[in-house]
Amino acid sequence: MTEASVAELAQLVAGRLLGDGDRRIVGLGDLRTAGPDRIGFVRDARYAAAAKATRAGALLTESELATAASQIVVDDVDVAYAKVALRFHPVPLALRHDVHPTAVVDPAAVLEEPVQIGPRAVVGKSRLGAGTVVGAGVVIGDGCSIGRDCFFHPNATVYAGVQIGQRVLVHANAVLGSDGFGYAREAGRWIKVPQLGTTVIEDDVEVGAGTTIDRATLGVTRIGARTKIDNLCHIAHNCTIGQDVAIAANCGIAGSTSVGDRCVIAGNVGISGHLTIGADVRLGGGTVVLKDVIEPGDYMGHPLLEKRRFLRLLRVLRGLVPGRGDGE
Repeated sequence: MTEASVAELAQLVAGRLLGDGDRRIVGLGDLRTAGPDRIGFVRDARYAAAAKATRAGALLTESELATAASQIVVDDVDVAYAKVALRFHPVPLALRHDVHPTAVVDPAAVLEEPVQIGPRAVVGKSRLGAGTVVGAGVVIGDGCSIGRDCFFHPNATVYAGVQIGQRVLVHANAVLGSDGFGYAREAGRWIKVPQLGTTVIEDDVEVGAGTTIDRATLGVTRIGARTKIDNLCHIAHNCTIGQDVAIAANCGIAGSTSVGDRCVIAGNVGISGHLTIGADVRLGGGTVVLKDVIEPGDYMGHPLLEKRRFLRLLRVLRGLVPGRGDGE
């Protein structure tokens, strides 16, 4: 069992230690149910009473509390919690070379030991970096290059020629490198346009369950380093997603759109094709984007407005309806 002292955890998160630093911690826990070998967290002053009564051995907090637990005082509890959680629950890596007997691995595949390949997985003529785990039923086509310490959850599919960096996490049923939606219309009938490009996933990207990232018609569909994509998203052909972008569930981004670094795209956002979204743009849930958004800031609604203007518009609209106020 993984364990650490409270002092070691305080050092991990660059926090200020209050109380017993030698106490041993084996994992995280809820304030209400945690025992003395667990660390909890307090994000809000509303939980001060629960912190006072907790049996947890230690707490992550932004301010000193009246509690018997050891405390690690930090500037940002969310960040500290994430670091501590990863300390006890790191992404699994292949520590020994293990190819399941039911897996199908092309003899021309290059496996940099150790890798772990699960039941009924299929690996084509591709390269897999050391530490990579390929879960049950995963399919990796020919000509792929996959870096070190990646993890593919069950039934993920990587089409031929996709390039994946280091420490990429792909969840169940995600599809990387599927054909872009390209057709030409002749006499009322659709003719398929072959999708001849590829998909590049840079280092430290996470792709959610059921998400699809299409290959380019020509060239590259690119997902920038450290970008996090939630479940059930679709990123179409020839899109470029910048670094450190966060995309929540059910988003759709049409073809040839560019999203700048550090953007935050909330759930159920739809972005039309051939657009430019500048760096540091934040789009509220359900937003529909039909034009370029260049300036950093918060936007939402349909038609798209700056967030403050959109909320003012909602207040005006509520005032037009008899019997409805701002709080309704």
